[in-house]
Amino acid sequence: MSTKQLSILDAIADAPSVPREHRYRPPFFSDIPLVVVTVLLMGFGLLMLYSTSGILAQEKFGDALYYLRRQTVAAVLGLVGIVVLSRFKLDWLRRVSPLLLLVCLGMLLFPLIPGVGVKAGGASRWVNLLGFRFQPGELVKLLFIIFMAGYFGRREAKLHQFSQGVVKPLFLVGLVGVLYLLQPDFGSTSLVLSVTFAMALCAGVRLQHIALSGVVCAIALVALVLTSPYRVRRLLSFLEPNADASGQGYQLIQSLIAVGTGQVSGVGLGASQQKLFFLPAAHTDFIFAVIAEELGFLGGLGLLILFGIFLWRGLRIALRHSEDTFAFSLGIGMTLLIVAPALLNLGVVLGLLPTKGLALPFISYGGTSTLVSMIAVGILLALARESAEHGYRR
Repeated sequence: MSTKQLSILDAIADAPSVPREHRYRPPFFSDIPLVVVTVLLMGFGLLMLYSTSGILAQEKFGDALYYLRRQTVAAVLGLVGIVVLSRFKLDWLRRVSPLLLLVCLGMLLFPLIPGVGVKAGGASRWVNLLGFRFQPGELVKLLFIIFMAGYFGRREAKLHQFSQGVVKPLFLVGLVGVLYLLQPDFGSTSLVLSVTFAMALCAGVRLQHIALSGVVCAIALVALVLTSPYRVRRLLSFLEPNADASGQGYQLIQSLIAVGTGQVSGVGLGASQQKLFFLPAAHTDFIFAVIAEELGFLGGLGLLILFGIFLWRGLRIALRHSEDTFAFSLGIGMTLLIVAPALLNLGVVLGLLPTKGLALPFISYGGTSTLVSMIAVGILLALARESAEHGYRR
């Protein structure tokens, strides 16, 4: 080692250390805008849930606050989850991610077991847990995204190969997708597939490989629709709802009536007519129709802006980890887990997409969906904290 190098090292060693109180410390939540928009979405969701479900809850349970009370419990638990998860080191997720596929498959099997699964609306998607109805498929979406982030992270150097970048991921999605379809849950299958494609693209899989596999998957999904009489009826009711206005097309027609009634500023909070037992699932999958009716175009636009801010903050957090394939893919996946179903839900309510049975995150009634959304936010905040600790301050 030269004398010059030694002098440089001595100078570094003798340099005064930065006092502890002057060192940069990231705030408790490293992305305040994401926290704010999450709280706003959750608070708005509770407000609209009471507006849409109060009469139904009073009629069904003799308690106008029945749905609101249960959703509030889920929201509080979710906020606790956000605080806890935001402080976690994500290396533990990286380590356990290979095991999550088996967990996903096991959880999707539970609703299919006689005596364990609970049927509702012709679907076996629920199980009863401690007096609460739990939907394992909602949690599986989150766990599978973590699993796929781990997969892309471990195989980063081989993702340019068609077998590693496309064939194996599609096989893994297929395993989960088959169990979703047995419930049946076509919407979740489509969502998981779409998010996986987005994660693959961000992880470095070749665009031409993704495009080719996308065409194959689209053909397969169309075949699944055309070979199922129930799905064919849904597709036809989407294309021409008035042809069966009192049957398959009824829900969409009532939804469009609600949206059209709201016009620009709405009929007023709590003044919806369509929620008075005209619009099915007014407090769950079609809650946005009541929002548009009561708060009008402006209310719907405001909600869309909130989801847009969420997308911006989530992608911003993910991009800070662009050199770490696992963390980058995880951030993309968690963001799309919230935003993608929101856009799909709005598309269904507005008659732009066939009915899929996807909830509007933070807004629709559903404890499992709410908890999963909050967990996703907690993971995003953990990613934000880790990037802040490495020098990203804004």
